[in-house]
Amino acid sequence: MASIVIAEDDRDIAELLKTVLSSAGYSVETAPNGEAALDLIGRSAPDLVILDHHMPGMTGLEVADRLRAEERTATIPVIMLSAATPAAARHLCDVTISKPVRPKHLLEAAGELLAARDAHPGTAAQLADVPRLLAVSDFLTRPAHTAGGLDAFAERLAALTGRPTAAITLVLNDSVVVAGSYGLPTWVQEAGGVPAEWSPDAIVVAEDVPVLIGDSRESDEYSSTPLFAVSGIRSYASVPLHSPEGHVVGTLCVMDEAPGTCTEDTVQILHSQRSSALSLLSPAGQAPAGA
Repeated sequence: MASIVIAEDDRDIAELLKTVLSSAGYSVETAPNGEAALDLIGRSAPDLVILDHHMPGMTGLEVADRLRAEERTATIPVIMLSAATPAAARHLCDVTISKPVRPKHLLEAAGELLAARDAHPGTAAQLADVPRLLAVSDFLTRPAHTAGGLDAFAERLAALTGRPTAAITLVLNDSVVVAGSYGLPTWVQEAGGVPAEWSPDAIVVAEDVPVLIGDSRESDEYSSTPLFAVSGIRSYASVPLHSPEGHVVGTLCVMDEAPGTCTEDTVQILHSQRSSALSLLSPAGQAPAGA
């Protein structure tokens, strides 16, 4: 049974959230403020922490910062609840949920985070590494005109690998952002990306390794995620991209609705194209590392 700590100063809301999560089979404890939450987390080592942001004394954001700074608690998934979520929460929390909270939304987020933690222990902490996130943020704030070049590059990559879909992504702690693409499903393009737990790219970045999926329907981890189940993607290959300082910031990937079309040869082609992709992402005059 997974254990959850909720930090919420409103007693009624805390009891409501506890009831919702307990009814779903989780072991839940509550704390009325940030200090009490840190003490409880230190004693109980929960599998998931849910933080209200606006609490007296220590805010939820400050609690999250303390958790990430300690080796013992750095890998615990964190959900932040707030009527107005601070921008910094994106770098410290795995999921942010707006108040008023819908119980179904909270249960889905908790379930996905706990499932991802069980499948890949430590992944959340690696994705939330602050220097890495700052490097990703640097790329995301580049002038928008680079997107056209990245889309054109993705089209060439699709042709080179013989796959119908290709993308260059930048990976935050909670989402995979599409920097350039060709042939992606419309709903992914309109959203600008997908949640990190839906995509193998989270593993590519967290572990700095290529990922090859011959047939997603044979994958217990990804067969039911929307990126594969809704879009019909069966075959997938992805390799890591590094910042000039060596941080793993994103991926180069291709995919296909036909099974078995992405192979080790596909991965080698992707490796060979990393320098070209990074030259489009990196500022002029900076040589990419790890290409």
